[in-house]
Amino acid sequence: MADRRRWMMKDIVVHLDGGAEDETRLSYAEQLATGRGAHITGLYTNVMPDIAMMATPEAAAAATVFTELEQAAKAQGDATAARLLERLTRSGLPVELARCDQRLGELSLAATSAARCADLFIATCPYRGGDGTNWDGLAEAVLSDSGRGTLFVPPGLAAGQPAQRIMIAWRDTHDAARAVAEALPLMAAAARVDLVMVDADPGETGAPAADMARHLARHGAKVDVRAVASDGRSVAQALTDEAGRGAIDLLVMGGYGHSRLREWVLGGTTRDILTTTAIPVLMAH
Repeated sequence: MADRRRWMMKDIVVHLDGGAEDETRLSYAEQLATGRGAHITGLYTNVMPDIAMMATPEAAAAATVFTELEQAAKAQGDATAARLLERLTRSGLPVELARCDQRLGELSLAATSAARCADLFIATCPYRGGDGTNWDGLAEAVLSDSGRGTLFVPPGLAAGQPAQRIMIAWRDTHDAARAVAEALPLMAAAARVDLVMVDADPGETGAPAADMARHLARHGAKVDVRAVASDGRSVAQALTDEAGRGAIDLLVMGGYGHSRLREWVLGGTTRDILTTTAIPVLMAH
């Protein structure tokens, strides 16, 4: 376990929605916080009805139905919030529950704002489909606009032991450097860190990679640097294959995106990794 004095992730926000994956996400928050003096905020996003989505020509009827739906959503939210607070308190860690009762699009903004005031945000990997509310937009907003690291957890993959084998998908870019900075406490506590470059330019395999390895070593990380050729595979598949060969517990990489019609659309490698990864991924943008 890392020296408690060096552990910098003191404020962790975990997304909660009352669904089955809450427990999976909470397991990672509790793993990271236990024994390290960290605080966990459970951010409960309760989706409220949107009157603009109601298809009825009669304004009076729509208003009545909307009021009833809103009251029902708040009542259900009360019950879920009470259950979540009891679950958080049961951990024995410093915890609190923050509740947001808003429309779906507004909840993405609320989650982004909450992430900015924390050291790490924990969410389920998007683009997996499944039952319940689609939180892909929330995940994209937090990653692209919070300025903080996001730990994306595959559905159903509960936390085990703290990550001992970490792989960095390295490029000499702003986003990759941001992800490394956010993951420094985890890498300092790991047994091994692999800095992997896929189809790197000649300039990237020299000084930039060596300089990053030295930087990580100064933080106590044990680093191995290597370049990998994709050999016809996608970059995401090459990274996935390397992670499997190295028995990697955590992947660290930049999340690449751009704005289109005020919606964040993530790049191909980022999306492919989030769609298919079998291990947690810490991303930053």
